[in-house]
Amino acid sequence: MKSPLVSVAIATWNGERFLREQLDTIYAQTRRPLEIVVSDDASTDGTVDILEQYSRSQGLRYAVNSERVGLAKNFERAIAMTSGDFIALCDQDDLWKPHKIAWLVDHIGEATLIYNKVAEYIDLNGHQRFDEKSETISRFARVHGSGHPTRYLIAENWIVSHTVMFKRELITHALPIPAHQRFHDGWLALVASKLGGVTYLDESLQIYRQHSESFTFAAPPANTAANRWLRWLSGSFKPNWRSRCISETARLQDVLGLALLDPDDRMFTADLLDYYRSGLESGHAWRSFCSGARVSGSFVTQQGLLARWLMPLKGLIASSSG
Repeated sequence: MKSPLVSVAIATWNGERFLREQLDTIYAQTRRPLEIVVSDDASTDGTVDILEQYSRSQGLRYAVNSERVGLAKNFERAIAMTSGDFIALCDQDDLWKPHKIAWLVDHIGEATLIYNKVAEYIDLNGHQRFDEKSETISRFARVHGSGHPTRYLIAENWIVSHTVMFKRELITHALPIPAHQRFHDGWLALVASKLGGVTYLDESLQIYRQHSESFTFAAPPANTAANRWLRWLSGSFKPNWRSRCISETARLQDVLGLALLDPDDRMFTADLLDYYRSGLESGHAWRSFCSGARVSGSFVTQQGLLARWLMPLKGLIASSSG
C-alpha cells in the first residue's frame, strides 16, 4: 500500500544564515515520501539562491513573492502550494529530529491537526538548552490541549507553527486566513478544533532556534509573581494596552465570521470581544470587569486562581482610566 504523501510548507524571509541547516534536517527525515515547498517573502539576502540550489539538487519547489506579504499570508501561500495528504509547517531556522514526521503521522489518528511539545532551544552560538518555562504550556496542553478546545483557542493561542502537522481537509475550511489574524498557527488550530479536533503529542521533536533576528521571536519574561504584576500594570496603563485592544477586537471579529462556530462559541467570543472593546472606551468599567471574569479562565496564561482575576481587574481599571 502506498504511503500518504507528507508536504512540508516553509515560509522564508532573509533566512540565509540557518536555512541550509534546517533544510538538511528535513531531507534527513526517516518518513517518506516527502514534498518540500517554500514561499519566500521577497528576501533581500541569499535565501533565494539557497532555495534554487536545493531545487536543483533535491527537487524542492519554491516561489518568491514580488513584495512582502507578512508571516501569516506567506505561510498561507506555502500551504496553497502543497499537494500532500498531510501538511507539516516549518520555520526557516530550526532543527528537526529525524523521526519528527514519522511520529506526527503515526499519532494524528482521527484528529485534523497534531502538534507536539516545545522544550529544546538553540541560540545563535549553537548552544542547546531545555527551557523550563515551556513546561507551563506543556502542562496545559496535557490537560486541555486535545480534542475540541475551541474556546481556549479563541482566547489565546498556544500551538506553535513549527510543531504542527494537519490533514488536507483543513485547507478547504481555513484558507484564506482572514486579514486580521496575525498568526497562521492559531487560526489553523482554531478551525481544526471545529473539524476532527486537535491532538497533543507530549514529545520534543525539534530544536527551536530562538534569537532576536527571527521574525517570530519574542523573548518570554521570567514567570515570577513580580513579573506577572509588572506585565499587568504596564499592559493596563501604557499605550500598548490600547493597541492590543484594537488588534484583538479586529481578530475576534474575524473569528465571529467562522461559520463552524456553535452558539456557545459565539457567546464566548462576544464576551471576549466586549471585554476588548471596553478597553477602547471610557465609562464601561463594570461591563469590562464582568466580561473579563466570564472568559479569563480560558486563557493558557491565567490558569492559577490569582491570574484569573488579573484580567477582569485590568478591564476594570483600564476602562475607568480610559
